[in-house]
Amino acid sequence: MHQQNQHHQSPLPPPQSKSGVAVIIVGGGIGGLSLANMFERAGISYLILEKATTIRALGSSLGLDASSMPVMEQLGLMDDFYEASKPVRHFNFYNEGVKPIGMVDFSDLEEIGGYPAIILDRPAFYNVLLKNIPKEKIKYNKRVLTITQDEDGATASCSDGSAYLSSIIIGADGAYSAVRQNIYKSLKAKGKLSSNDAKPLGYNQHCLVGVSKPFDPELYPVLKNDYTDFEIVIPKNEPFYAIYMPLPNNRISWAVIQNVPRADEASGDSFRFSEWGPHAAKEMADYVRHQPNPFREGGTLGDIIDHTPMDLVSKIMLEEKFFESWYDDRVVLLGDACHKVVPSAGLGANLAILEGIHLCNLLVDMPSASQKDITRVFEAYYRQRAKIARLALGNSRQFGKVMGDR
Repeated sequence: MHQQNQHHQSPLPPPQSKSGVAVIIVGGGIGGLSLANMFERAGISYLILEKATTIRALGSSLGLDASSMPVMEQLGLMDDFYEASKPVRHFNFYNEGVKPIGMVDFSDLEEIGGYPAIILDRPAFYNVLLKNIPKEKIKYNKRVLTITQDEDGATASCSDGSAYLSSIIIGADGAYSAVRQNIYKSLKAKGKLSSNDAKPLGYNQHCLVGVSKPFDPELYPVLKNDYTDFEIVIPKNEPFYAIYMPLPNNRISWAVIQNVPRADEASGDSFRFSEWGPHAAKEMADYVRHQPNPFREGGTLGDIIDHTPMDLVSKIMLEEKFFESWYDDRVVLLGDACHKVVPSAGLGANLAILEGIHLCNLLVDMPSASQKDITRVFEAYYRQRAKIARLALGNSRQFGKVMGDR
């Protein structure tokens, strides 16, 4: 694996795995950083290309459960995750008057699966994953534009004129993946792109998320608990619901989600809403701030919004889609790049981590970096994970339907 540009060519560390495989990971999100941790342990040579100038973890919070936590323990990260998180005990549901209408009990998950479900804010999640990744293995400000392939490998060419050659390129660059766009351009030229995959993403939910500054726990005594209950307020006569999640250090993670008719996928209009960011947040915040919060009599969502730094508030559009094609020759997709589930169901991060486990294990056992062996690995990866991803998407849609129906 090496870098090329018009000025110079500089070699990167040689592959360490028995197959001689070297990997470029496009995207420094949860999936890409988790996979990089696995590659560190497995002795697979890799480099992360991240389009941003730094890894900026906007959004609300993320959770881990018993499906993905064993690998984090193997990676030596569990103590860090436990320190930065709280275990999840209940999902408590309320009506618009903050009167209880239901509860889901997660308190026995550790007894059943060996691990509790935990929740932590995105910046803390990223900081844990970055702990064991050498800084020189992440290249920032690398926006991948094109991917070319030949018998020597796959080359990712970036907007700054640099180019990186490796055995394999893994697209972990999110729902609007540049890697996927390149794969699908190639598949279309070969007449192999399905009509479903040719359609752009549409959206069906508005979402406003944030993480507050520390509150006085005397004002919100629930913050003194060493566990987290998800407090979910579902107004009967309003088109949105709110989720409140107490975090360590007396902070509150919150999300407001509004179900809307799915956009016309043929138009692709949802592309401009796809990035996390504080833009367009104020209008939605003003629209929902009157809703009562469940932590304090007379308190409102507006009280929590006003205690949240605006650079930690984002308005986004949420999409759901399963992509049928996950790979082409030496290029493969992972996480949101090949399936998009809404985050309110809590499945996205765990899916990406589990996909990374399967892909890493297959690459470790791969006998060579030949196209034949790479194709076998990608076929096995798809067989192992695609059905599970489809089921997860169905569960995500069912969760959204339950939460959104009145």
